[in-house]
Amino acid sequence: MRNSDTALSGKKIWVTRPAQQAAELCRMIEARQGRPLSLPALVIRPVPEEIGSAENMRRLALADIVIFISKNAVVYARDRFPHIIDMLQGKTVLATGRATARSLQELGLERVDCVDSGGTEALLGLPSLSGTEITDKRVLIIRGQGGREALRDGLLARGAGVHYLEVYRRGKPDISQADMAKFWHDETPDALVITSLAALDNLVEMTPAPEGVRLHGTATVVMSERIRQHALAAGFTRVAVAQDNSDAGLLDALLKMNESS
Repeated sequence: MRNSDTALSGKKIWVTRPAQQAAELCRMIEARQGRPLSLPALVIRPVPEEIGSAENMRRLALADIVIFISKNAVVYARDRFPHIIDMLQGKTVLATGRATARSLQELGLERVDCVDSGGTEALLGLPSLSGTEITDKRVLIIRGQGGREALRDGLLARGAGVHYLEVYRRGKPDISQADMAKFWHDETPDALVITSLAALDNLVEMTPAPEGVRLHGTATVVMSERIRQHALAAGFTRVAVAQDNSDAGLLDALLKMNESS
């Protein structure tokens, strides 16, 4: 991490994360004298109340291994299962990313294994998910609705029993094309941060056609190589990938991109 407190001086950085997840990165940008623009391209909402059903309680209680796909998975699972940390005691608990692991630790779970990068597929490389370790084990994946199936398929191929507990859903913000056009006219961001495929797709859809060229040409930092490839296919031309799945990793990528511009 670079030490200069003015590394982003005068730069407008558009943070497209959901509002409840943008504060820390915005603070870090401000500390480098940048100007964060928090305008979400994604909203996160809880799923209906039946997620706390007796069947889901039973699956959580019986699971040998519990995997949290995101920080949102931790937040919304905690809201629906107030005693979830007690229920996780004695189980193998895994997380995608340090922020997700840290959220669990802050709730009182002492041991959480995680991967820093590579997405959900990287979890399959952890020793605790090797074929000899998980054959016939019961795995519960806590995530949002409509996620990818690669992790589940990999676990099934190794002989595990796998269930999902989907505790939140993703949506598109209610922002008019006129408001988006005004944002581009008034702010003209120097760089933007995108942390999910859903946010990227929403952003493209939300942006008025006349602003599409400006969007595609804006320096962009993303959370993974998979998002980078998706962005390039959508027409973005200047895309950098954070080296780890954290706010610090996103900031470091912004600093590197700013240095090279």
